[in-house]
Amino acid sequence: MENSQPIPRNSLVWLLASMFAGIAPHFSRLPLWVIAVCLLCGSWRIMVYRSRWKLPGRWIKALLVFSSFAAVLGHYGTLFGPDAGTALLILGFCFKLLETHNRKDAFTVVVLGFFVVATAFFYTQSMLSAGYLLLVCFMVTAALIGLNQTPLQTDPKRTARRAFKLLLQSIPLMLVLFVFVPRVAPLWSLDLSGSRAKTGLSDRITPGDIAELSRSPELAFRVEFEGSIPDTSKLYWRGLVLDHYDGATWSRGVSNNEQSLMDREPMVAGFNGEGIPWQASVRFQGDQYRYRVIMEPTDKRWLFALPAARSENRRVGFSRDFRLLSDTPISQPFSYSVSSDLRFSLDTSLPRWLAQRNLQLPETGNPRSRQLAERLLKQSKTASSYVTQVLTFFSEKTFSYTLRPPRLTGDRIDQFLFETRQGFCSHYAGAFVYLMRSAGIPARIVAGYQGGEINPLGGHLLVHQFDAHAWAEVWLPGQGWKRADPTAVIAPSRVEQGVEEALSEEQSFLEDSVLSPLRYRSINWLTQFRFAWDYVNFAWHRSVLGYDAKLQADFLSRLLGPVDFKKLGLIMVLLTTLVLLGLAGLLFLNRRGHSRDPLLQIYLKFCKRMAAKGIRRMPGESAGEYLQRLIKKYPDKASEMEELTDLYTQATYSSNYSSNGEGSQQATLSRMKRLLRTL
Repeated sequence: MENSQPIPRNSLVWLLASMFAGIAPHFSRLPLWVIAVCLLCGSWRIMVYRSRWKLPGRWIKALLVFSSFAAVLGHYGTLFGPDAGTALLILGFCFKLLETHNRKDAFTVVVLGFFVVATAFFYTQSMLSAGYLLLVCFMVTAALIGLNQTPLQTDPKRTARRAFKLLLQSIPLMLVLFVFVPRVAPLWSLDLSGSRAKTGLSDRITPGDIAELSRSPELAFRVEFEGSIPDTSKLYWRGLVLDHYDGATWSRGVSNNEQSLMDREPMVAGFNGEGIPWQASVRFQGDQYRYRVIMEPTDKRWLFALPAARSENRRVGFSRDFRLLSDTPISQPFSYSVSSDLRFSLDTSLPRWLAQRNLQLPETGNPRSRQLAERLLKQSKTASSYVTQVLTFFSEKTFSYTLRPPRLTGDRIDQFLFETRQGFCSHYAGAFVYLMRSAGIPARIVAGYQGGEINPLGGHLLVHQFDAHAWAEVWLPGQGWKRADPTAVIAPSRVEQGVEEALSEEQSFLEDSVLSPLRYRSINWLTQFRFAWDYVNFAWHRSVLGYDAKLQADFLSRLLGPVDFKKLGLIMVLLTTLVLLGLAGLLFLNRRGHSRDPLLQIYLKFCKRMAAKGIRRMPGESAGEYLQRLIKKYPDKASEMEELTDLYTQATYSSNYSSNGEGSQQATLSRMKRLLRTL
């Protein structure tokens, strides 16, 4: 079949469908003008398909290409990188489809279509998106099959069946490659940050920020414990330490850069597998838990874990303020194993520079809060008793826990402590740390999540954005850093039963997310369905996306015993050979006695019908000779048999037949079918 022949209409329909379906997942990331150009190209090609318009001329194509390159460069500032590269690839895919007029060009479009499908995995790897992209692959495969069919094979259902069979046949080889190909780190990494907005904690918190985050039902991360799960009141997931206050906002501050040096002490350890002296200031005292966190994308480097966490993952580092950090921003679901000791001590001897950092306050402002701190300090004999005095102050006054706190201005700490007394966790944590520092006691805010929901089907923990929480850590002589959560004093149900129970009176839990199933956890069947769907996604993340080198080594060692690269290579070659031989056998059996040519199929049915009447076609007998014998036996059907035979021989042996239009070829096939029914 010559590549210069026209594109079968069947294949063109599949190409158009795959174009629209393939670029759809990118709509939320592409500039509007790229989407408009793609829709224009698709619409133009449809009009050409319907013989309404002509293919674009050379100057129009040149204008589209050069203007698109300039627009991509202007929008992204570069022609390289995943975002700009994906936009260029999608535009090239649409432009090539628009100008395609023969099979050779169509094969190029098919290849581009598969690449467009692959780019979607840069941005999302969820099970739903994978299923959808598999459907797009099916469409592109159907277009490829259509390009290799005869002009008369225009049944889209038949093309779809063959595409489906082809994808099914590829599954065994795919599984072999997935399971046995060694998992090695990539030679490069893609910076996908900024491709889409992510919901999550920020490294700058003002009172009310976490209250806004707690309105979101989105998933933050899942946790799978090796043994029992700690009580909810112990589930404090540390992520950020905020030690700088400017009078309105708590932040990490300029001096808290994760890669800086302070007193010649590196701020991050662990990425290179080497220890840092200050790591010895962590003393693990028992109550250990081992677990695996599967974290949703945040485009940030900070990770979440229970206190005193450590990880053997070489991509996970350990910061000076005892947090876990990733070596790159988390732009895809990220899995890491952690162990934590809930009984621990941190920094029992505090470096001077670190103490100064955690005593920082604006020189002026909030005079009443400073006076309160001075008064309570005089009533306290030790730093520990002062902490107790401050927590007692919160418990005895009429403070309330609310998702609708009033806006604070001016001296915000004073206004909150002595006037509004309504706030969310960040209000209480910020005021508490301010009172500690005013008394000369080092303290800092810790932001993360508290609690979680157990999925009974998988036994894993779900932590959502509405579980976001802020609390304080205070440094006590001889004890080191200790957690102090004033929210637990104001609303004990928040840390014992979760945010939904704590907000039950004001009924503000997920009030802006009326369609979220999480808002209706009291409806049993809906909750069971949500758990089932989450378990399926959890299995997908754990077994497919989380199938890293460690999991592969564990699985293969259980399956095959000790495995080295030589043994693994031999197994891969053997299994691949078996799969290919099996597919070859299926193809051989499928082709025996089966013809792809619909004209030949009709003629063979004609010969079979005549043989049933007593006149069998002899080996080596031509169609014309067989016809003469049939006419002698059935002269009353001579005209029908002669016309059917002539149509078959003309279509099979005439050099002009393939150049006829598809409409004429289809008419020949239909006429032969009608003649066969009369015999």
